[in-house]
Amino acid sequence: MSQEKSRLKLLTLYDSEEQIAKVAQALSVKTRRDIIKIISKAPCCINDIAWKLNIPVSTASFHVKTLVDANILRYTSSNNKRGNEKLVSLNIVMFNLLLDRDSTTVFDNVQMISVPIGSYTSYKAEPTCGINTPNGVLIIEDTPIMFSSPQRFEAGHIWLKCGYLEYAVPLLNYSGSRSIGTNTLYDKRAIRSVSFRFELCSETAMYDHDCKSNITFSVNGLEACTFLSTGDFGEHRGRLNPDWYPSTDSQYGLLYNIDVRYDGTYLNEKRVSEITVDDLNLVNNDVLVFRIEVKPDAKHVGGFNLFGKTFGDYPQDIDIAITYQNVQKVRDGDRG
Repeated sequence: MSQEKSRLKLLTLYDSEEQIAKVAQALSVKTRRDIIKIISKAPCCINDIAWKLNIPVSTASFHVKTLVDANILRYTSSNNKRGNEKLVSLNIVMFNLLLDRDSTTVFDNVQMISVPIGSYTSYKAEPTCGINTPNGVLIIEDTPIMFSSPQRFEAGHIWLKCGYLEYAVPLLNYSGSRSIGTNTLYDKRAIRSVSFRFELCSETAMYDHDCKSNITFSVNGLEACTFLSTGDFGEHRGRLNPDWYPSTDSQYGLLYNIDVRYDGTYLNEKRVSEITVDDLNLVNNDVLVFRIEVKPDAKHVGGFNLFGKTFGDYPQDIDIAITYQNVQKVRDGDRG
């Protein structure tokens, strides 16, 4: 699991004109705002940004550099199957323009956790079902007991027609955030939202863009939302799929972001239920449990394909972002 802090940028009328101008210039071009939207979903390499926006790589590189110079984005590196790859990620998640030298503001610490799709702690799988790993090993199709195999931890692609996958992430409660080794531990009382992001589509033989499936997403035993997956996609190969993977099978999914906030649950920024982060009772729970499920009595029992960082279109597993709120008094001498 990886953890990092996202930062709140303070701009004041007393900052240097050069810095204010850099930020204003960086945000003035729509292409750059589109790049920020892409990066806010997941870190990307410049080639991926160019592909998503259908622009030359040189153009994407120029706009990214402008955003980096303004401290909105930053360069990071990632060791993956492509080698040591330069990624672009968010450096700032919020701007706050202060009009005076002594103001109260809100800082958000964001704990990022990447959950491998094969690390489920409980499951129920009904055929068609199976697991693919990136090295070409196929856990026997339509044999649900194989979902208990230790090979599941290598999974890059999981599919089932009916049933669920359930995951658990530990939550430790401390009074005030502190660090142990390389990990930062936070106060659960300050949690203001929990979001989950994953790539998913429906499941049928081969693929079918008209295959509908009702997907129920639960957190700590509460059904946060049920959404409709509109199809099982395969008209083009998934960008990350290994060469050995058949072109006739499900290829990629759509990226879903489920965010449980203080005022309800949001699916891709649209409010879809009244379940709030307080309803999850995280303060009194040591574990955050979430489940992706197709119920047998759903209107559309169309299963799901869940793609990890080595299959599909997006280089990620299940990304969790836990946001902690910390209200502080900001004075002129406090800004760095």
